[in-house]
Amino acid sequence: MIKSVKEAVCKRLSLLVFILIVMQPLLDVLSFFLGEMGSNALSTLLRFGLLAVVALLGFIVSGKKRLYIVFYAAAGVFWALHMANCFRIGYQSMVQDAANFLRIVSFLVFTLSLITFFRQGRQVRRAILLGFGVNFGLFWLFTLLPWVLGMPQYTYDKLFVGMMGWFSIPNAQSTILVLTAPFAIYWAYHTRKYPLFLIMCLLCFSMMFVTGTKLTFYSIFIIAGAYAFLFALQQGKSCLRYSLPLLGMMVLVFVFRHQSPMDLREQMSAYSRDLYNQKVEQSLQKNGGDKEALEEAQKKAQSSTKDKEKDKDKKKQPVAERTMEQIHKGLFYVYTDSETYGDFFKDMNERFGVYRVMDAYRYSTSSGVLSDFRVMKSLFSQMVWEEKDFATRLLGYEYSEVVVGGTIYDLENDFPAIYYFFGYIGFALYMLVFVYIAFAIIRAFLLDVAWGLKAAPFPREGDRKAKCLWGAKGFWQGFRQFLTVEMGAAGMSFLLAIIAAQISGYVLRRPNVTIYFAVSAAYLFHLCVDMRRESLSALRKAVLAKISRNTP
Repeated sequence: MIKSVKEAVCKRLSLLVFILIVMQPLLDVLSFFLGEMGSNALSTLLRFGLLAVVALLGFIVSGKKRLYIVFYAAAGVFWALHMANCFRIGYQSMVQDAANFLRIVSFLVFTLSLITFFRQGRQVRRAILLGFGVNFGLFWLFTLLPWVLGMPQYTYDKLFVGMMGWFSIPNAQSTILVLTAPFAIYWAYHTRKYPLFLIMCLLCFSMMFVTGTKLTFYSIFIIAGAYAFLFALQQGKSCLRYSLPLLGMMVLVFVFRHQSPMDLREQMSAYSRDLYNQKVEQSLQKNGGDKEALEEAQKKAQSSTKDKEKDKDKKKQPVAERTMEQIHKGLFYVYTDSETYGDFFKDMNERFGVYRVMDAYRYSTSSGVLSDFRVMKSLFSQMVWEEKDFATRLLGYEYSEVVVGGTIYDLENDFPAIYYFFGYIGFALYMLVFVYIAFAIIRAFLLDVAWGLKAAPFPREGDRKAKCLWGAKGFWQGFRQFLTVEMGAAGMSFLLAIIAAQISGYVLRRPNVTIYFAVSAAYLFHLCVDMRRESLSALRKAVLAKISRNTP
């Protein structure tokens, strides 16, 4: 029974993977309209159901079911320990915490299952590439339709800046565009249809330009520059046919950078910061002296604190206390007055106290820091973490800890969020996946270099220069063999996903983005491990044969 099901699934695996990829934009649009109607709980349930189906299919077709059992057992044991600790300190919402746990673990589940799909299914790579190409067409369709219908959607809706279609979270959609573009361009290149390649490059980079986020804008230069380098590396002098259009698009983006939605949004943000700086100056003058005097007091407080740590002389403590009183008096209304940042810090002030919030912000008066919601979320999570005992730091705290009065202060940066929610143990286990992928990449590179050195004729008689030239030639051949255009596409998507997870977020904890990251990780793993197993085996045999010949 199970064997027949496995055979049936394997025969249709490439089609199933293609459907899995193409349905992602459709689910995003469904989520958008459900959100407009009041609740997108249905689309969330559909995504969790999809995760369960992918996990089940991966287990069914896998030839290493023990690996799945070990993985899910480890995840289950950790979750049980995490829950037990949360009950110990007082659980607020196990449902919210369980949903957060599933979102974080979904990357691991998708990656493990997709690696299995690569191994068991034929044409899975082709299905994935075609799916990414189709998806970019769908992105453009669902972005243009609301504008054509007279219902424009903006990336920054309050500023009316940037083009965004029927997608709920602009940051998440911008990350999806960045992760999809390398594969979509490679698919067009792989078809060997030059007009299609040019059209796909234009579609990808123009959409990333009009979206208007920093991530999409600067990724244009990263992706185009990387592809230009890859074509030069693999094609030599004949690369101009593919590299020149990419370089031309980079030049156009740079020339019109000041007309980009990203730059317009930055100008508006700078103007807003200037206004708040003026309000802060007025508040300081009214309640505690000017900004320069406060900065001097801050320096004295810092130096006094350092002195107290070095020397416990009680005579120095009143100086620090007077200095802190001056700082608290000057900053109190900056952090509490509704005309400045009182409304912005209301929840934090109630949760931690005004003076502790000031201390977390290092008594900053910079509007660039105080207005940054990302900084606020980071400090909020950090202050919650500082309250916890050692057991909680081992296993992480629950999701409800970052929810105050209906406002969610969940970190946007994924890796610190996993650290706080999973603790030392969970974070270390989670990072093992990335360590293993990095090891697989390095091993594949060294294997190709070894083959390059083996292919280059070794100068048995010659000077050091000849041997150095042999080493350089072998290394270069191995490098070119390793860094193919396909490897570059998967590597670009994977590295951009890691960068986005750290600086932008919405990568490892949103299923609609996570699946793209998982595809890039599984694709890269497949190229580095599965595609090189025969080469590794042959190299081992060659080394053993050489050793046996040299053994007397």
